[in-house]
Formats: sequence, C-alpha cells, structure tokens
Amino acid sequence: MKKNIFILLAMLLFVPSIMKAQSQQDSVRLCEYLQIKHSDAFKWITRYQADIDKYTDENRELKDKTCDVLFLGSSSINLWDNIYNDMAPMKIIRRSYGGAAIRDMLYNYNVIARGYNPRSIVLYVENDMCNSPEDITIGQTFDFFRVFISRIQRDYPGIPLYVLSIKPSYAREKLRPKQTTLNTLLQEYVGTTKNVFYVDVASCMYDDKGILRKDIFKKDNLHMNQVGYDLWTARLKPLLMQHKK
Repeated sequence: MKKNIFILLAMLLFVPSIMKAQSQQDSVRLCEYLQIKHSDAFKWITRYQADIDKYTDENRELKDKTCDVLFLGSSSINLWDNIYNDMAPMKIIRRSYGGAAIRDMLYNYNVIARGYNPRSIVLYVENDMCNSPEDITIGQTFDFFRVFISRIQRDYPGIPLYVLSIKPSYAREKLRPKQTTLNTLLQEYVGTTKNVFYVDVASCMYDDKGILRKDIFKKDNLHMNQVGYDLWTARLKPLLMQHKK
C-alpha cells in the first residue's frame, strides 16, 4: 500500500513570491504542497542520508563558504572526478550526491544549497524520471524545478543560476522523448526568469551526423567519462568565468 509524501512548501519550500511569479503560460499554479506517492516515503527521502550527514559535517568545519561556483546536482556532478581541475582557476564548492532527484534536493535544501556565498550556481539533476517505480511525471518534475529555482532566487538575489539541460544517454534511451520535453519546458521557463540561464549541454554530445557519441560514456552507458566532461567544460566554463573576480 502506497504512502503519500507531502513536501510542505509552507515548512520547507514555500516562497510567497512563487505565487506572484505565476504567468498565464505556466502549466500548473503551485499550491502550498506538491503531493507525490512513494512506496515508502520515509525510506525514499532519506536513502542518501549518509551523504547529507557528510555535507553537514563539512559545512560545520568550512570557515569560508565563498566560492566562484556552487555546483548542485546528482551523479553527473558527483562523478565529475576532474571537476576541480576542469574549472580551475575558479574556486568551487560541490554539493551533489549520486541518485539525487530534484524533489529530495528540496528536502535537503538547507544543507546542500543554503548559507553559501557563491558568485554563480550550477544545477544539474535527472533522476526524477529514470525508469524507476518512484518516477514522477514531466509536469511534476517541471514544477519541482520551478520551486527549486524560486528558492535559489530568494536566497541568492542577483546571483546567476545556470540550469544544465538533461543529458541523453544510451542507458536511458527510452526516456529521451521525456527528457527532450522537460528540456524544452526548462528552456522556455528560464528564458523568462531573471538571472537564470539555460545551458544546452546535450547537443554537444552528438556527432556531426546527429548520432549520440558512444566514446563519451563509461561502461554503464549512463555516466560520462572525461571525454564527455571535456565537452561540458568547453560549453559551461566560459559562462562561469564571466563571474570570477
């Protein structure tokens, strides 16, 4: 029997300005909570608690939370092994964990995204739709992104947020139409949102014949190797370097 998980915006996520920011083009007007069903809500939302506890400890010891870039997201950020060298000379703080979904990133928001002093922020997450029994719809995922973006805007006014497009992969090839639809929604929404920018890191992963490259993935055909991250670096780093002091 499924249990309902209620991520209460009034307690954790809700920002009054969200309601004011609604436009006629929005698919759904955000209410005080977004209702999502999980087979075991508590177990699902706390499945990566060890990572969150680690970041809690790191934050406690981190005396200087100033950085050029705050990277937030799932395994595509977490497994970017050479990210510190790739982004040099920028100072970065990474708060990502494998398997993260935008909805549990909101639950863990205070640890991973609050209280830092970045000059820019990068967001990448794709696991709300990953062929899992816990998947949510395109519309629900889009709404959670909008809530997250609004929260960032409230806590970091004037700080640029770069939302990376959902990447294609052979492991999730059947999900590509959904990913493309979500990318379109995010691009359109970000295009009308101040200080938020959409970065297309998907198109550079195809060859000149329009075929998704195979040499950019690890053996799991989901996560990228350094060749893939080199493509991302070339597209993303020049944008971030604009904000380095």
